[in-house]
Amino acid sequence: MKAVVLSDSHGSFGELKKAVDAEIKNGGVSMIMFAGDVQRDADALRREYPKIPVAVVLGNNDWSVRDVPFDVTFTFAGKRVFMTHGHKYHVKYGLNTLLLKAREQGADICVFGHTHRPYLEEVSGVLMLNPGSAWMSYAVLEVDENGRAKAEIKKTL
Repeated sequence: MKAVVLSDSHGSFGELKKAVDAEIKNGGVSMIMFAGDVQRDADALRREYPKIPVAVVLGNNDWSVRDVPFDVTFTFAGKRVFMTHGHKYHVKYGLNTLLLKAREQGADICVFGHTHRPYLEEVSGVLMLNPGSAWMSYAVLEVDENGRAKAEIKKTL
């Protein structure tokens, strides 16, 4: 299964669409994960791709949205994913607090944004994934039939 992981679009829906369309052409997309900033772009993803589930959290620029959480934990292809924007965990100053929260949630994968810089590393058994800002990059997260998760950061076309 394959997910397109996006964050920090800040109104650049066209960049989100390019990323998702590229991955649909490159073998399909099972899920879209949007790690916040800006909610209206997540709403547009849901309208544009009604058959693809979209997991969403709020970012620090999503002030007036009330019905979307800041953190969410869910299962993707048998893997437990903790997703947050990251600002509540001060990710611009380090990832320790976020990693502790992800481990507390029993996460195999932690998706976050906020820094606008891509990040991909396995830390203490948790795959930490920040796709960067959508106008520059996105990530593809895949879980194979043996349950192995891997991710790749890609440049936005």
